[in-house]
Amino acid sequence: MSSEGTSTSSDSDRMAATESAVNILAQGKRNMVCGEIPTAVNQFQEACSILSKAYGETAKECADAYFCYGQALLDLARMENGVLGNALQGVPDTDDETTEQKDGQFEKEEIKESEENSAEEGEDGEGTEEEEGEGTEEEEGEGMEEEGEGMKEEGAEPAEDAGETTSQNGSQDGENPEDVSNLQLAWEMLELAKLIYAKDESKEAKLRSAESHLKLGEVSLETEQYEEAIKDLNKCLDIQKEILDSDNRLIAETYYQLGLAYCFNKNFKESTESYQHAIKVMEDRIANLTKVVDAAKPEEKETSDFDHPVYKAKKEIGELEEILPDIKAKIEDVEDEKKNMEDLKNLAKEALGGLTSSSGSSSSSAPIDTPAEPSKEEKAASDISHLIKRKRKSEEGDEEATKKAKSEEGAGDAPKVNGHDKKAEEPMETKS
Repeated sequence: MSSEGTSTSSDSDRMAATESAVNILAQGKRNMVCGEIPTAVNQFQEACSILSKAYGETAKECADAYFCYGQALLDLARMENGVLGNALQGVPDTDDETTEQKDGQFEKEEIKESEENSAEEGEDGEGTEEEEGEGTEEEEGEGMEEEGEGMKEEGAEPAEDAGETTSQNGSQDGENPEDVSNLQLAWEMLELAKLIYAKDESKEAKLRSAESHLKLGEVSLETEQYEEAIKDLNKCLDIQKEILDSDNRLIAETYYQLGLAYCFNKNFKESTESYQHAIKVMEDRIANLTKVVDAAKPEEKETSDFDHPVYKAKKEIGELEEILPDIKAKIEDVEDEKKNMEDLKNLAKEALGGLTSSSGSSSSSAPIDTPAEPSKEEKAASDISHLIKRKRKSEEGDEEATKKAKSEEGAGDAPKVNGHDKKAEEPMETKS
C-alpha cells in the first residue's frame, strides 16, 4: 500500500509540475511574440527547472522547454549585440546599485568621523574622553561581531544552494552564471533538445529536431563558426526534404540561412546556388497558392475571414512576393563580393609578378662573378698616353723659346721674365 501510495503521489506531483510548466511556457511564448525577450527567458528557464526535477534532465517531456529556452536565449543575445548601451527590460542596472552602495558608505564614514571629533572636543576632560573611547570601542566591537555573524550567514546560503541544485547542462550553480554567455547557453540548450528529439521517430519530433539544427546553425553564424553552421543547416535540410512538401516555406528559410553561411565562409558558388534554390521553392509556393485563389468562388476571393484558406493563401502570396526581391539582391551581393575577391587576388599576383621580374632582370643584367667590360669613356679616362705626348710637345716648345731668348740677349736686348722687362726691375732692387 505504501508503494502504491508513493507512486500515486509521484504521478500526481508530475502532473502538477507538467501543468505548471505548460502554463509558464504559454506565458513565455506570449512574451516572445510581444517582444519581451528577457521576461520570456526567465519563464522558460523556470519551466525547464520544473520539468527536469519532475522527469529528469534527458526526459522527452523537457525537450520543448529546452528548445524554447535556447531560442529565447539566441534572440536575447541578438538584442544585446544590436542594442548596445541601452538597458534591457528585466536586467538590473549594476552601476546604479554600486553607486548607491558607495554613497551609503561615504555617509556612514562621515557620521563616524563627526562622532569621533565630538568625542575628542568634549569639555569633561580626559576622564570623559576615556569613557567615551571605551564606549565607542565596545560599540565598534559589537558592530564587528554582528557584521561577522551576518557575513557567515550570507556565506552559508550560497554554499547550501550550490550543493543542492545543478544547472541544465550538468554544471553546479555554485559557478558564476555570468561566465557563460547567452550564445553558449543557447547552444547547450538547443543541443540537448536535439538529442532528445532524435530518440523519437515521430514526424513531429523529427520536425522539431530539424528546427533544433536550424537554430544551432544560427547560433554558429552568430559566433562566426561557419563550418559548423553549414553542417547543422544541411542536416536540417535533409530532414525537411524527407518530411515536408517541396514548396514548404521552411525549406526556403533553410536554404536562405545556408546561403548566408556559405557566403560568410567564402563559398560563393554554393551560396548563390542556395539562394537560387530558396527562390525556386518560393516561386513554386506562389504558383500553387495562386491556383487555390483562382479556383475559389468570387465571394470567397473577397472574404475577410482569417481562417479561410483563400484569405490565408492571398496573405502568404503577398508575403512571399515581398521577400523575393531581397533574396535576389542577396545574389547580386554575393556576385559583387566574389568579383572583389578575384580583383584582390589579381592585384596580389601582379604585385608578386612585378617583384619577381624586377629582381630577375637586375640579377641577369649584372652578374656578381663576371666583371663588366669598361665603356669607351672609362677607356678614355684611363688612357693618358695622349696627355703625355702633349706634355712632351710643350716641353720642346719651351726649350726652343729659351734658346731664342738667349740669342736675343746676346744681341743686346733685355730679356723678359714672365712678360715684364728686366731693366725696369733693376732700379727697384737698388732702392731696396
